[in-house]
Amino acid sequence: MTLKQLIVIYLVAVNVITFFFYGIDKWKARRSKWRIPEATILGLAVIGGSLGAWLGMRMWHHKTMHKKFQYGIPLILIVQIALVLLTSCRTKQTFELSAPIQGHKYEPEHSPNVFLVMYDEKVGKEPLLKSIKVYGVEIIYDYGIINGMALKKPDNKTLEETMQFFKQVKGVTNVEYDRIIRLTGPVKLRLEVK
Repeated sequence: MTLKQLIVIYLVAVNVITFFFYGIDKWKARRSKWRIPEATILGLAVIGGSLGAWLGMRMWHHKTMHKKFQYGIPLILIVQIALVLLTSCRTKQTFELSAPIQGHKYEPEHSPNVFLVMYDEKVGKEPLLKSIKVYGVEIIYDYGIINGMALKKPDNKTLEETMQFFKQVKGVTNVEYDRIIRLTGPVKLRLEVK
Protein backbone atom coordinates (compact mmCIF):
# COMPACT_ATOMS: atom_id res chain seq x y z
CA MET A 1 0.00 0.00 0.00
CA THR A 2 1.41 3.39 -0.96
CA LEU A 3 1.66 6.44 1.26
CA LYS A 4 -0.97 8.21 -0.84
CA GLN A 5 -3.42 5.33 -0.32
CA LEU A 6 -2.79 5.32 3.45
CA ILE A 7 -3.45 9.07 3.61
CA VAL A 8 -6.72 8.69 1.69
CA ILE A 9 -7.85 5.85 4.02
CA TYR A 10 -6.92 7.96 7.06
CA LEU A 11 -8.84 11.02 5.78
CA VAL A 12 -11.95 8.98 4.94
CA ALA A 13 -11.88 7.30 8.37
CA VAL A 14 -11.36 10.49 10.38
CA ASN A 15 -14.11 12.30 8.44
CA VAL A 16 -16.62 9.46 8.92
CA ILE A 17 -15.79 9.28 12.64
CA THR A 18 -16.11 13.09 12.99
CA PHE A 19 -19.44 13.09 11.14
CA PHE A 20 -20.86 10.47 13.51
CA PHE A 21 -19.41 12.20 16.59
CA TYR A 22 -21.49 15.27 15.69
CA GLY A 23 -24.59 13.07 15.35
CA ILE A 24 -23.92 11.28 18.64
CA ASP A 25 -23.29 14.59 20.45
CA LYS A 26 -26.57 16.01 19.07
CA TRP A 27 -28.44 12.85 20.16
CA LYS A 28 -26.92 13.14 23.67
CA ALA A 29 -27.76 16.86 23.85
CA ARG A 30 -31.47 16.14 23.18
CA ARG A 31 -31.53 13.55 25.96
CA SER A 32 -29.51 15.62 28.46
CA LYS A 33 -26.81 12.97 28.67
CA TRP A 34 -23.04 13.24 29.02
CA ARG A 35 -21.71 15.18 26.01
CA ILE A 36 -18.60 14.88 23.87
CA PRO A 37 -16.27 17.77 24.81
CA GLU A 38 -16.10 20.62 22.27
CA ALA A 39 -12.31 20.31 22.24
CA THR A 40 -12.66 16.71 21.01
CA ILE A 41 -14.97 17.47 18.11
CA LEU A 42 -12.95 20.56 17.17
CA GLY A 43 -9.75 18.50 17.46
CA LEU A 44 -11.14 15.89 15.08
CA ALA A 45 -11.70 18.67 12.52
CA VAL A 46 -8.15 19.93 12.97
CA ILE A 47 -6.56 16.49 12.44
CA GLY A 48 -8.24 16.08 9.07
CA GLY A 49 -11.93 15.62 9.79
CA SER A 50 -13.05 19.12 8.85
CA LEU A 51 -15.25 17.93 5.96
CA GLY A 52 -16.97 15.42 8.27
CA ALA A 53 -17.41 18.16 10.88
CA TRP A 54 -18.95 20.55 8.35
CA LEU A 55 -21.28 17.85 6.99
CA GLY A 56 -22.18 16.79 10.54
CA MET A 57 -23.06 20.37 11.46
CA ARG A 58 -25.33 20.62 8.40
CA MET A 59 -26.88 17.15 8.63
CA TRP A 60 -27.53 17.06 12.39
CA HIS A 61 -28.08 20.85 12.80
CA HIS A 62 -25.56 20.75 15.60
CA LYS A 63 -23.26 23.54 16.81
CA THR A 64 -24.42 25.80 13.97
CA MET A 65 -25.04 28.77 16.29
CA HIS A 66 -21.70 28.61 18.11
CA LYS A 67 -19.31 31.15 16.55
CA LYS A 68 -16.20 28.97 16.91
CA PHE A 69 -17.94 26.20 14.99
CA GLN A 70 -19.88 28.44 12.60
CA TYR A 71 -16.69 30.17 11.39
CA GLY A 72 -13.95 27.87 12.65
CA ILE A 73 -14.97 24.66 10.87
CA PRO A 74 -15.29 26.25 7.40
CA LEU A 75 -11.97 28.05 7.94
CA ILE A 76 -10.23 24.80 8.94
CA LEU A 77 -11.77 23.07 5.90
CA ILE A 78 -10.54 25.81 3.53
CA VAL A 79 -7.02 25.70 5.00
CA GLN A 80 -6.89 21.90 4.71
CA ILE A 81 -8.13 21.95 1.10
CA ALA A 82 -5.51 24.61 0.27
CA LEU A 83 -2.78 22.47 1.89
CA VAL A 84 -3.86 19.40 -0.10
CA LEU A 85 -3.85 21.37 -3.33
CA LEU A 86 -0.46 22.94 -2.62
CA THR A 87 1.19 19.66 -1.70
CA SER A 88 -0.26 17.76 -4.63
CA CYS A 89 0.75 20.26 -7.32
CA ARG A 90 3.36 19.00 -9.71
CA THR A 91 4.95 20.75 -12.59
CA LYS A 92 4.21 19.37 -16.00
CA GLN A 93 7.30 20.97 -17.41
CA THR A 94 9.91 18.49 -18.54
CA PHE A 95 13.54 19.11 -19.18
CA GLU A 96 15.43 17.51 -21.97
CA LEU A 97 19.12 17.51 -22.49
CA SER A 98 20.10 18.89 -25.82
CA ALA A 99 21.30 16.37 -28.35
CA PRO A 100 25.05 16.06 -28.62
CA ILE A 101 26.73 17.78 -31.53
CA GLN A 102 27.13 15.36 -34.43
CA GLY A 103 30.50 13.69 -34.45
CA HIS A 104 31.29 14.90 -30.91
CA LYS A 105 31.42 12.41 -28.08
CA TYR A 106 31.26 13.82 -24.57
CA GLU A 107 34.25 12.86 -22.52
CA PRO A 108 34.84 14.34 -19.09
CA GLU A 109 37.85 16.60 -19.08
CA HIS A 110 40.44 16.79 -16.37
CA SER A 111 43.44 18.91 -15.66
CA PRO A 112 46.61 17.52 -17.30
CA ASN A 113 48.78 18.51 -14.31
CA VAL A 114 46.61 18.71 -11.18
CA PHE A 115 45.01 15.89 -9.18
CA LEU A 116 43.16 15.58 -5.88
CA VAL A 117 44.21 13.57 -2.85
CA MET A 118 41.95 12.80 0.13
CA TYR A 119 43.42 11.51 3.37
CA ASP A 120 42.16 9.88 6.55
CA GLU A 121 41.68 12.37 9.38
CA LYS A 122 42.80 9.82 11.98
CA VAL A 123 46.14 9.23 10.24
CA GLY A 124 46.52 12.94 9.53
CA LYS A 125 48.34 14.62 6.69
CA GLU A 126 51.91 14.20 7.93
CA PRO A 127 52.66 11.08 5.81
CA LEU A 128 51.17 12.87 2.81
CA LEU A 129 53.26 16.00 3.40
CA LYS A 130 56.45 13.87 3.60
CA SER A 131 55.56 12.14 0.31
CA ILE A 132 54.85 15.50 -1.32
CA LYS A 133 58.33 16.71 -0.36
CA VAL A 134 60.05 13.49 -1.48
CA TYR A 135 58.22 13.27 -4.82
CA GLY A 136 58.59 16.97 -5.63
CA VAL A 137 54.88 17.72 -5.92
CA GLU A 138 53.54 21.26 -5.52
CA ILE A 139 50.55 21.92 -3.24
CA ILE A 140 48.02 23.95 -5.22
CA TYR A 141 45.37 24.05 -2.52
CA ASP A 142 44.94 22.58 0.96
CA TYR A 143 41.19 22.32 1.57
CA GLY A 144 40.14 23.49 5.00
CA ILE A 145 36.66 22.01 4.96
CA ILE A 146 37.61 18.49 3.91
CA ASN A 147 40.70 16.37 4.41
CA GLY A 148 42.13 16.82 0.97
CA MET A 149 44.59 18.67 -1.22
CA ALA A 150 44.92 19.68 -4.84
CA LEU A 151 48.44 18.80 -5.99
CA LYS A 152 50.43 19.59 -9.15
CA LYS A 153 52.60 16.82 -10.58
CA PRO A 154 56.32 17.39 -11.18
CA ASP A 155 57.32 18.28 -14.76
CA ASN A 156 59.41 15.13 -15.19
CA LYS A 157 56.56 12.69 -14.28
CA THR A 158 53.26 11.77 -15.92
CA LEU A 159 49.98 12.45 -14.17
CA GLU A 160 49.08 8.75 -14.05
CA GLU A 161 52.37 7.60 -12.46
CA THR A 162 52.20 10.46 -9.93
CA MET A 163 48.66 9.53 -9.00
CA GLN A 164 49.66 5.87 -8.70
CA PHE A 165 52.50 6.83 -6.32
CA PHE A 166 50.13 8.77 -4.04
CA LYS A 167 47.62 5.91 -3.90
CA GLN A 168 50.28 3.97 -1.97
CA VAL A 169 50.89 6.69 0.67
CA LYS A 170 49.81 5.83 4.23
CA GLY A 171 46.49 7.47 5.16
CA VAL A 172 45.51 8.38 1.60
CA THR A 173 41.91 7.31 1.00
CA ASN A 174 41.33 8.57 -2.53
CA VAL A 175 43.29 9.93 -5.48
CA GLU A 176 41.38 11.29 -8.45
CA TYR A 177 41.59 13.57 -11.43
CA ASP A 178 40.84 17.26 -11.02
CA ARG A 179 37.74 17.38 -13.25
CA ILE A 180 36.97 20.37 -15.43
CA ILE A 181 33.29 21.21 -15.61
CA ARG A 182 32.27 23.67 -18.28
CA LEU A 183 29.14 25.61 -17.50
CA THR A 184 28.85 27.05 -20.98
CA GLY A 185 30.24 26.32 -24.40
CA PRO A 186 33.50 27.89 -25.48
CA VAL A 187 33.37 31.67 -25.70
CA LYS A 188 33.73 33.08 -29.19
CA LEU A 189 35.12 36.55 -29.36
CA ARG A 190 33.15 38.97 -31.45
CA LEU A 191 34.53 42.23 -32.70
CA GLU A 192 32.12 45.08 -32.84
CA VAL A 193 32.88 47.93 -35.18
CA LYS A 194 31.12 51.24 -34.73
